[in-house]
Amino acid sequence: MWRADKPGFADDLSSGPSGAALLPRRAEYIVADHRIDITGLPTHDTDEAVDNVALTFRGDRKLDAKDRLILDRIQRAFPLVSDPFGVIGGALKLDAGEVMERVKGLKEQGLVRQISAIFNTGALGYRSSLVAMAVPEKRLRETVEVINRYPGVSHNYLRPCPYNVWYTIAVPPEESLESKVAGLSRDAGGWPTLVLPAIKKYKLAVVLDVLDEGEGEPLQETTGPASLEASGAFHATGENVSIVKCVQEDLPVVPSPFAEWAGQLGMFEEALLGCLSKWLQQGIMRRFAAILNHRQAGFGANGMVVWRCLQERLDEAGRILAGCHEVSHCYHRPSLPEWPYNLYAMVHGRTMDECRNIAQRLASAIRNQDFQVLVSTAEFKKIRLKLFWD
Repeated sequence: MWRADKPGFADDLSSGPSGAALLPRRAEYIVADHRIDITGLPTHDTDEAVDNVALTFRGDRKLDAKDRLILDRIQRAFPLVSDPFGVIGGALKLDAGEVMERVKGLKEQGLVRQISAIFNTGALGYRSSLVAMAVPEKRLRETVEVINRYPGVSHNYLRPCPYNVWYTIAVPPEESLESKVAGLSRDAGGWPTLVLPAIKKYKLAVVLDVLDEGEGEPLQETTGPASLEASGAFHATGENVSIVKCVQEDLPVVPSPFAEWAGQLGMFEEALLGCLSKWLQQGIMRRFAAILNHRQAGFGANGMVVWRCLQERLDEAGRILAGCHEVSHCYHRPSLPEWPYNLYAMVHGRTMDECRNIAQRLASAIRNQDFQVLVSTAEFKKIRLKLFWD
């Protein structure tokens, strides 16, 4: 496991309680063309900042029961059929036109980021990892700018612990993951860096509880849970790569969206749908679904819960965590001398208190109280990873 160490780092890092690096009380960063105001957000005390996030929309229209039912349906599994909006409408007793108008509204309001394929990057030959860096506060901006320039970095957050910059990275088959992370660390200043790839995946599915009480049970997923590992091989032919590059984009909201995509690709709609269904069955494509904006959907807080877990109990604990609906992702990652945690779970809630309560319930469920909840206090980058970038 590669780690970068810089002599004298501890003397350079401005620390708060328990060694957590603190942000300046008044600060604003402009990263990847997005202005991020992090004024007054010390990384060791984020309750007020996170708990005050309100459910806001672009426009005046508020969500009603039909909107919430549509959101619940499309975030789980979007139908891979010629008339997907008609199929959704049939299940909800709505006509296809109304479903389309409501989906357009949900996108305009910012609740739906996009509707697209979500691929198993490993099945396509990519290597990926979670990476943590310990960055002094005065070097945060330039470090984040270096990291975010790489197109394989999809998420980058500030979290309150000595390793305060956390990002996810994927590299294509022709690149070395270790070399790329080492290069980013070197270019950013040589800060201590941990490479934490998933050793085993227990759960990969972000499904938020958007229904209000009395609006019925969530619709059943017709395609089953997201595949954790691929059972088939992806062949990187020109046609297959073109399909991936097309369907990872946002699905057009038109009566026959897959026919429109097929026309752009120069193929028949039936062939495209058959290819996507096959990839889904093989686990090459994990899901085809809507990606929601957590904050806009009312889930203004999230926490990465990390445990120190005995090796012989990892699988049992991972299975228990994967069965909890509050958990969206769960992994076994390597334990290192500088960072001894090896079991990770992402949880989402409406407030940080809710996230902490969830974490405590999870800890009780797996009978392990040796954990931390790492709060995201700034979002430096959050995009859908675009595979086969030029």
